[in-house]
Amino acid sequence: MNYANQANRQGTYVVTYDVASRLQSLCSRSISVPKQTDQLFKSFHQSLFEKLQRALPGVVIDTIDMSELRLEIWNQVESRISDLSHQAVLSTCPEIADSNPKSEGLLLNINRLFSAEGLMLGHGPRPGFKALNVQLDELAVRIAGRSVVLIEDGAFTGGTLSFVLKELRDRGITVTAVVIGFCCNGSRHVLRKAFNGELVMVHPVVNLIDWIPDHDLIPFIPNCGRVLGRQLDHCIMPMKTEGGASLAIPYILPFGKIEEWASLPFEGAKDLSRLCLDTAIGIFSQVGIKITIGELLSSNPRLSMPVMIGAFEDIPPPETEVVCFLQKMREKIA
Repeated sequence: MNYANQANRQGTYVVTYDVASRLQSLCSRSISVPKQTDQLFKSFHQSLFEKLQRALPGVVIDTIDMSELRLEIWNQVESRISDLSHQAVLSTCPEIADSNPKSEGLLLNINRLFSAEGLMLGHGPRPGFKALNVQLDELAVRIAGRSVVLIEDGAFTGGTLSFVLKELRDRGITVTAVVIGFCCNGSRHVLRKAFNGELVMVHPVVNLIDWIPDHDLIPFIPNCGRVLGRQLDHCIMPMKTEGGASLAIPYILPFGKIEEWASLPFEGAKDLSRLCLDTAIGIFSQVGIKITIGELLSSNPRLSMPVMIGAFEDIPPPETEVVCFLQKMREKIA
C-alpha cells in the first residue's frame, strides 16, 4: 500500500475506544487508576478523532465505544440462545465473557503473535494463559456436545476467526452462528469460506479502510500492541523476559510502525504518536509518578513490556519509573 496516497482514499476508518475500561483492571490495593469518567479520556478521544480527521481528509472516522458495542453484541447473542443445555456461548473477548453469566466464562484467550520485526508468526495464547491447543481441548470438554454461538468484537482480515472455526470443527464442535461487532468486506468473504452458518454484523461498516483500537496506542495498557512470540515444538507462545513479563510493540512511534500498521501518512502518524505518549504520561502520573515498571507489570498478566521494533532485548531494569520511561520515549519523536 502507498501510504503517501492514503489521505486521498475514500471509505471508513474505525477507531474503537476502550482504554478507560481496560485500565480499570490494574486497580488494586496498591494501585489506583483514573476512573472511566475522568476528563482525561474524553480529551484524549476528542484529540485522537481530530488528528485522524486531519491525517485522513475525506475519510469517514467511525468511533465505537466498545462497552456499548459489547452490550449490543450480547443482545444479539441472547436472541439466538434458548436452552443452555443444548447451546453454549464461546467468546474470544474476555470483557464479554466476564460480564455475562450465561456465557459460563467460556473464553478462548487467543492472540496473534509476532516476531521482533513486527511480522506475524501465527496464533497463540494471550500472555498469562495456556497454549491454544490446551485451551481448546478444555473448552471442548466444557461445551460437552452442545452447539456454539461464537462471539468476536471485531474482525479485520477474518484470519483469527477462521482459525478458531477450524479448530472447533476439528474437535467436533458445531458453530451455529458467529456474532461480530464489526468487520470489513474482505473479512466477511474470508469467513464465508470457513463458515456457512448465520453471520451477524452488529455494527456494519461500509468500505472499511482500517481499524485501530485505542488500547494499541497507549503503552502499559492491558493488551497494548503486537505481542512478541516464539516458536516452540508444537505451538507458538508469548516471548517473556527473565522476570516473566511478556513483550509487545505498541503501534505508535518510536515503538512500532503506525503508518504501516494503521494505514496513516507519516506526518499524521508522528502527530498522533505524540498525543498518545502525552496521554500515557498523564495517565501514569495519576497512577503514581514513582511507580516502577516492575511494580506495574507484576500487577496484571495482561500487561506487556512495551519494546521498540527490532530491539526487544533493550529492556530497561524493573526499577525504572514508568513515567520516566515514557518521557524518554516521547523525546525520541519531539
